Amino acid sequence: MHIFHPPQSVNGMLPENVFYIADSANQTVAEGFIIPTYHPYLFPERPVNLYISIRSQGAGKDMLLGALLARVRQLHEQTSNMPARVFAQVSPQDNAAMGFYLESGFDATDALDVVQLGVPNARAAAPMGYDMNYVPITNQAELMGFIQRMNTYRLNVLQPAMLQRYMSLPHFFALYLQRGGEIVGEIAFTGEGQNAKLIGMYVVPNYRRMGLAKCLIATGMQILSSRGVTHVEADVIRRNDVQRALARSCGATFVRTACFYPGLNYD
Repeated sequence: MHIFHPPQSVNGMLPENVFYIADSANQTVAEGFIIPTYHPYLFPERPVNLYISIRSQGAGKDMLLGALLARVRQLHEQTSNMPARVFAQVSPQDNAAMGFYLESGFDATDALDVVQLGVPNARAAAPMGYDMNYVPITNQAELMGFIQRMNTYRLNVLQPAMLQRYMSLPHFFALYLQRGGEIVGEIAFTGEGQNAKLIGMYVVPNYRRMGLAKCLIATGMQILSSRGVTHVEADVIRRNDVQRALARSCGATFVRTACFYPGLNYD
């Protein structure tokens, strides 16, 4: 077997971050890629995060992981002053994949948990000195602007097609908080019937620890309640202390683990 890169970029990824394994008959038996990201707001103590993906039926998997981690080390050397983490995404039902990463030295400390939100102890309205309203998403420019703002604070990238699917559901809406002409926070929900989900939220760093996130959640849940919604879920990244603390302050209860993020830290 041998390993090679594609001759050109793949889905916007640099060729040197994409790897293929071919067998003796020159048939591709495994493929993988790396997506480097920078998340100082999600993970201030470890802002560089490198997502790796491996697709293989077994053949070449160890070789592919070795090549990916060698590339990760090269990338980390370019920003060696910042702690980093390489991580994969594994379904809770995929014991084989989880075992593969654990046997390769990855830890299992991180995951994406789904929780059911309670109503936070906060006023469901804009605080004094702030304005709150629905986010206008009526054209492509507004849609892309909203996505760009949300993705600054997300681990998994929100794509236009995904947002449009969310927008097609009857309970979709997004709210913004504004102070002095500056948007300081946004939140978005979607759903149908009695069920809804918080699909994205952020408060800009200079306005955190002021209760604005709970204000956005309380307002959103009041709107959903008026539509007959009784069950609101949200995703919480296990290694994000701020998200976990906010969930606790909303009286959140654990529902399930959506996926695991086995990873390795680089200091």
